[in-house]
This record gives sequence, structure tokens and C-alpha cells, in this order.
Amino acid sequence: MSWLNNSLNTIKGQVSTLVQEVLAETVGPGDSEYCDPAVDNRTALELLADTQKEKEELDKLCMEKEAEILTLRKQIEALQQQQIGESGGGAINAVNSSLNSGRNSKTVSNCSY
Repeated sequence: MSWLNNSLNTIKGQVSTLVQEVLAETVGPGDSEYCDPAVDNRTALELLADTQKEKEELDKLCMEKEAEILTLRKQIEALQQQQIGESGGGAINAVNSSLNSGRNSKTVSNCSY
């Protein structure tokens, strides 16, 4: 069961890394690239369109990761039910409380960029 929890944490880490990379690549005032003639020659609408495309890509990635997390949670639940059937549910309560506490923490579904 811990491997599923590890998978969820890995997915969170991948999304966080991607977001950090995108934010690090964002050009803004004070950056040397901000005064680049190639950037200056682009209109605000072109820059806005590019930014919107990047946002849509991130939103799509978030939705994919949320679907993957949901699938993993369903697998966890199915395995828990199977374990309850096999063992009578003795040790499963500890796993349930661990998973529920993880759901209350920051999740990928809070993606808004």
C-alpha cells in the first residue's frame, strides 16, 4: 500500500518541479531577457497569447495528474476492501487514517496559474 502513496507523492513532486521550471523561465521586469529586442518587438497580444497557451498546457497537465491521482485512490480503496475481506479489517484502519490525513494536505487539484 505504501507504494501507491509513494506514487501519489511522486506525481505531486513532478507537477511541482514542472511549475517551478515554468516560473523560473518566465521573463519579467528586472530580468536581462526582459529587455531583449526579440521580446520588445513582440506585441503584448502575442505575449499574452503565448502565456495563455502555457497556462492551458499547465491546466491540462493538472487535469491529467488529478485523473491519475483519482485512479490511484480508487485502486487504494479497492485494495483496502480486498484486504478487509481477507483479514477482517484489523490493520486497515491505520492505512485509512494515513491516507485521509494525506487528502487533507495540499493537493494537485489546487492548480491555478
